[in-house]
Parts: sequence; C-alpha cells; structure tokens
Amino acid sequence: MIIRRDHLLAPLALGFCLLVLLACAPPGSEPMSEAQIPALAPGMARVWFLRDNDPEEHGMPIIYANSQPIGRSRSGTAFFRDFPPGSYAFTVESYDIPTGQKVALQLTAGAQAYLDIGWGESWQHGTAGGETFYVHMFSPELGQAHLRALSYVGST
Repeated sequence: MIIRRDHLLAPLALGFCLLVLLACAPPGSEPMSEAQIPALAPGMARVWFLRDNDPEEHGMPIIYANSQPIGRSRSGTAFFRDFPPGSYAFTVESYDIPTGQKVALQLTAGAQAYLDIGWGESWQHGTAGGETFYVHMFSPELGQAHLRALSYVGST
C-alpha cells in the first residue's frame, strides 16, 4: 500500500490549527470544573451570573445588586458573588433603552440562584425601543446545566 504525502498534510494541518486555537484562548476561558469553585461560606448565599456567547451581543454591561455595581458580564462566561441573606434587586446596565427591568430575590443562607444576562429587543421586556441587556432568573436545574457550558471566570 502506498501512502501519498499529500494525504498526511491535511491531518497535520488540522492538528496545527487546533494547537494554535488552544494556545490563543483568552485568559479565564477554561471549562467549568467543580474543583475550581470554592465552597459557599456558612451563612452566605451564592448568586451566579451567566451569559451566553452570542455574536450579536455588544459590550460588557455592569450588573448591579441593590443599585451597587458588583461586576461586568462578559459574553460566554459565568461568575458568582456571595451575599449575606436578605432582599436584593438585580439589574443590568442598558446600552440602548433603559427598561427598569429587575429580578428581586430573597436570599437565604445556603441558597444558590442563577441569573441570565441576555441581549434582546426591549419590547420583550416591557419597553418600546431598540435592543437592550436584561436579567432574568433560571431555575436551579436549568442554571446548573447552563453553567457547565460556560467559561468560569471566578468570583469577580
């Protein structure tokens, strides 16, 4: 059996391209691993902020808890913040039409919540106009499943 040299070039080129892509991955873009996630401190609640990787989304909006900035949402990433028990209103910065949209949570010790930061038409969130960022809550089951598909960037 004769193997021609040009048949070996395609797999070699593919391997090289994959190696370059892996080497060029942005920092903090490692796959989600349970071992990376610190344990929740006693008496605290954890809120996860999840954002899909959507090429039509623009920017890195600031997320607020009770009107205080807590971090920026980057496309394709997940991060968390731990909070003492209490009432919280979560909002996200809008780049077009402010909707006043928020998610209100009553956090209890040991609880975990999953909030999705998305981009879409403002009319879908109660305000006429253009596109905007919004925040909404996932169920724990959906949030945990979604979390595994994103890059973990810590507890920014």
